[in-house]
Amino acid sequence: MIALDALLAQLNTAFGLKASSFTAFIEHLGPPSRWQRLDRPENMGDLDIFGLVDQSVFLPEQLYVVTEESYGRKVGAFAVHRDDLREFVGAYRERHGVMMFNGDTLIVGIGSKAIWICHHEGVWTLFDG
Repeated sequence: MIALDALLAQLNTAFGLKASSFTAFIEHLGPPSRWQRLDRPENMGDLDIFGLVDQSVFLPEQLYVVTEESYGRKVGAFAVHRDDLREFVGAYRERHGVMMFNGDTLIVGIGSKAIWICHHEGVWTLFDG
């Protein structure tokens, strides 16, 4: 785990940004033309949505996953190695009692300078600086 404010500071440094929050980043920094709509998100499970993530954009590094649980329980971002990401997503609901993609979800690769974002309104994008 990493505190959200510490992760945001790392993200700002790596990308040369000045985002004051993850919400500001999600809503203002991703150009609208890059967002893609999920096909019938109400019928998709975590692994279905995760199938849209191109893991090859991330280096084999420690990734940080920000979910609604990161805020609600103030646990911060989950630290997961890229190679263990599918397993993490598959076990998320059993461990936390909710779907991983039930709200805004970010998968952050600091070294890769890539952030995969799934917005709670049923759209997703890859921000690669």
